[in-house]
Amino acid sequence: MDKERTAEVFIFEDTFFFTTKTRLKRVEGEKIALSITPLLKRFAVIGKRVHLKYETFALPAKVIGKGEEELILSLPILNPERPVGDRKSARVRPSEIHPIKLFLVIDGDKKEYRADDISEGGFSVVVEDPEEMERLLDREITAHIVFPVEVEEIKCPARMVNVQELQDGRIKLGFEMFIDDADMVKVRFYVYSRIREILRE
Repeated sequence: MDKERTAEVFIFEDTFFFTTKTRLKRVEGEKIALSITPLLKRFAVIGKRVHLKYETFALPAKVIGKGEEELILSLPILNPERPVGDRKSARVRPSEIHPIKLFLVIDGDKKEYRADDISEGGFSVVVEDPEEMERLLDREITAHIVFPVEVEEIKCPARMVNVQELQDGRIKLGFEMFIDDADMVKVRFYVYSRIREILRE
């Protein structure tokens, strides 16, 4: 049986914006089918742009169909010259079946971490020990990321930019990456491929 999958739709007008939660029903090719609601019938206009939020990412999408039961959106087309939506909003959790390998290097000391999420702008890791946070805080760090399947990798400077204390006592550390255009495209392709996988899960 399919799990219940909730998506959020944002529609921006000149003087206000509308948002609602609805069910993601299916993904077919480049089309996303959502359950329609009374106000989606009112505010979603064929041909107009909306934003779709699902799990950890938000995407610009276009309304390409509307009926009594469903709203049909188109997935954005990947363009290596442009981000998939906002660089920080298209954030995905890596695949557990084909995980990425993430190493952080400080003063020649290389240590592997499990990536909690990744976007074109950065990544997060979760640590148990506050000492790990102290070790990474205000330091010159090199991130080395190896992507699965495609055998692509990047190495770039990174900086810890946020710390989040989780309810279970663990600590989520967010990092910003400083990468060139060629490496940005590698991250972009990975993020986009994961978006497609997650929508189809």
